[in-house]
Amino acid sequence: MRLVHTFVPLLAALPLLLARALPRTRRPVADRPDPARARRPQVARPAPRVPRPRPYVPRHAVPPVVDDAEFHRVARRHAPLWQLSYEPHDLVPYLARHRVLGDLLVGCTDLDALDFTLTEFTPPGYARAYLGHHR
Repeated sequence: MRLVHTFVPLLAALPLLLARALPRTRRPVADRPDPARARRPQVARPAPRVPRPRPYVPRHAVPPVVDDAEFHRVARRHAPLWQLSYEPHDLVPYLARHRVLGDLLVGCTDLDALDFTLTEFTPPGYARAYLGHHR
């Protein structure tokens, strides 16, 4: 108990002893700059920058003009194997889907290029199940 009576007053006086031993962090009033000169005018911060979306694929500003008669002529010529469609606001407006192989798509931005591609393109053959039985 005697030990407690000795240390309690020392612990209570510790902040006062430390305040005298450590130097003051505030400068005296005479050394401080004039508050009117020290303040700078507050400038409004600009709004934080928001990253703009990156144009990975260019978009058409004006959809290409389609000649309906020419489109129907190309669609009739390739109708046995291909189903043609036209969407003016898509990146690739002319699409052809193979009628047998449904996941085979060909797209072009020009009708003449689509006609040439469908004329020259031969879809890949597929293995027939009955060929393996003859051997």
